[in-house]
Parts: sequence; C-alpha cells; structure tokens
Amino acid sequence: MRPARRTVLAGSLAVAGSVAAPMPATARSSARALAWDRLPDVPANENDWSPRIPVGETYWSQIGLAGPIAGAVGDHLLVGGGANFPEPALTASRGNTLGKVYWDELFVLRRMGKTHEWLPGSHRLRDAVAYAACVSTSRGVLVIGGEGFRGGPSGSGLGPVEKFSDVYLLRLEAGERPVREDLPPLPRPASYAVAGIVDDVVYVAEGGDFWRLGLGQLARGWEPLPRWPGAPRSVAVGGAQDGRFYLISGRSQRADGSWVFHTDAYAYDPRQAGWSRIADVPWCVTAGLAHPVARTGLYVVGGDSDLARWNEIERQRALRDASPAGSDEWHEHDRAITFIYDHHTGFNQEALRYDTRRGTWETVGRFPGSPQVTTPAVSWDGALVVASGEVRPGARTPRVWLGRM
Repeated sequence: MRPARRTVLAGSLAVAGSVAAPMPATARSSARALAWDRLPDVPANENDWSPRIPVGETYWSQIGLAGPIAGAVGDHLLVGGGANFPEPALTASRGNTLGKVYWDELFVLRRMGKTHEWLPGSHRLRDAVAYAACVSTSRGVLVIGGEGFRGGPSGSGLGPVEKFSDVYLLRLEAGERPVREDLPPLPRPASYAVAGIVDDVVYVAEGGDFWRLGLGQLARGWEPLPRWPGAPRSVAVGGAQDGRFYLISGRSQRADGSWVFHTDAYAYDPRQAGWSRIADVPWCVTAGLAHPVARTGLYVVGGDSDLARWNEIERQRALRDASPAGSDEWHEHDRAITFIYDHHTGFNQEALRYDTRRGTWETVGRFPGSPQVTTPAVSWDGALVVASGEVRPGARTPRVWLGRM
C-alpha cells in the first residue's frame, strides 16, 4: 500500500551512497496539468523477415515498440525502430524462439492543422535499433546510441544484441523521405542513455559517464565531463530546462542481482561547469519521461517505482537457473516469473512537475491511459508527445498521446 501523496512534495528521501539533498522551500504552485489528445496509433510493421511473425495476417497489427526512435521534424513526427515480442502466444516470460525482436522500420506522421495521419508505407533505417536517446532539434531528430542488430531486424534468441555508439540526425528531404547524417560517435557504445541540449551543446548521461558534444563544434567530438555526485545508473530520466541539464532517478543492479531504485536527482549547470543536487523525486521514476514546460517547469510522467517486484523477479530467476532444466523446481520458478509479469498493474499514473526556481516537486494530474515508459519524450512545438513504449514488462502499446498546456 503506497503512502498518501500530497499535492506538493519536497524534501529529501535517503539514498545510499549519495550526498544529502537540499531542503527546498515548500510552495504551492499554480501549474496546470497537461491536457491530452490521442493521436493515431503507430502503424503495423510491414517487414515479414521471419515466418514466425504473422505480418500480413488479418489479425496482425502494431503491438507497440519499446525504446523506439521518436522525434519531431517540423510538421512531422518520426517513430520507428524499437523492440517487442511479436510471436503469437509467446511473450517475454513465455518461452519464445525469436526472443526480443528489434525492428528497422520508420513511420512518419504528418500534421495538417488539427489533423494527423500516418503516411502510407514505412522506411528502412540502416540498422534495427532500440533504446537510443533521442532529442528533437531544428536540424532533425538527434539519435544517440541504442542497441540492436546491424543491417536489419533480428531477435535476441537468434544472436547477441549489439550496443551502438552511433550518433546521427534524422531529417526529411523532399518527398518526406528520411535521410541520415552521421555525427561523431560516442566514446563507447551505450543504450538507455538520457540526453538534453543546452545552448547548442548536447549532454548525455549513462551508467557512470557524462559527455557533451558541441553541435557547432563537431570536430572536437565528445568530451567527458565530471559525473554527478551520486551512484552510476541506467534507465534514468533526463532533459534540459532553464539552462541546465537534469538527471533524475534511474536504477542500478548489485553484484547479487538485486536492484537499487534511485530517487536522487541532479542538475548540471554549464555556466558553473558543475553539478548540484536538487530535491529528491518523491518516488522512483526509472524509465519515465521528462518534458520542459514554460520557462521553469520540468514535467515527469510514467516511470517504475516497484522495487519489490523487480527484486522478486530476480530472486525467482536465480532460483530457476540454479534448478535442473525442465525439473519440477525449474517449472515452479518459471511459472512464478510468468505470474508476476501477467499480473503487473502498470507504471506510475501520477504526473510530477519540478519547479526549477523554487526547487519543489508537485503532482499535476495523471497520465490519460496506461502510463507508457521506455520511450523518448518528444517535444513538438512545446507539446509533449508520448509514442508507443511499454505499459508493463514485456507488453507494449501502439498508442500515441499529445499533451499540452
């Protein structure tokens, strides 16, 4: 049973191994919740690369993409790549042949006034990629890192998944066809990173690393910067607002397989060339989305805060793997993992807003449907687009939402 949550939340939650957060003044803000509209669902994948995937069948539709490439270019929304489990009746927790499938298709949504429609057909990315950091810019969608397979779609059950250090811009040329412009690669391959742009400089955080790339000084390549004064982490929430880059929450795994869910949060100020710890987020928002609103607001939606469930999955997985394959004990623990996945109730419903000047968190409404995680926060002319993603472990959604003030 979660404790009751007040409208305004501020202060510090203890996090092992991190410095104490400052105590901000508690203030009641007049910020409004985002108003949400549902856009057309992402179209179905068309690449029938495996006979095990029922592409072209009457019941085939888009089941949703975790970690898709997503971003806005003028009057167009780009959504593609991503990963899912498309074999009928076989899921992340039920033995499948292909494993997690990574896709290489890119779809384009056109905006015409208040009308939105997906252009017919899909385009092919150079690689099948998911879990890249994405930032929408005036030059195109900046895609950073990720993981998947070179040259086309495949599944983790067929071969090892490769992490990428690629960095590139996706933009549209005449005829609304996407083109790729390669930029200097990351110092190392990285997936599940977070990124934001301040004054034409992109900042990226992942694991225990923090880098920057001047988009007007590409010849200098990526430069390492000092890490935030907290633990290394992945699947964090991040973004830029009010002249600073923010790194919030995330998770890390201990040597024994158990997980740490982080609630500490930090801000990097390029003018001061340093980090400061801000008020802890009221609950863990790992894999959620952050979106700047107005001049001093940073909205955070979705995210996972159920540490107990993650640790129980890892415990059952360790017990299963220690049992003889196919034995009664093996099946008992395998069924327990499937039970936990099947009865997961979804991610954080409440939306949060951080006031960069007051240093306070508050709840500001709720996500309109099942909260979607592991998908980029797309800024489209100041509005937030949430395209596809996960609604519970292993389960995706094709839905696309647009939230604005």
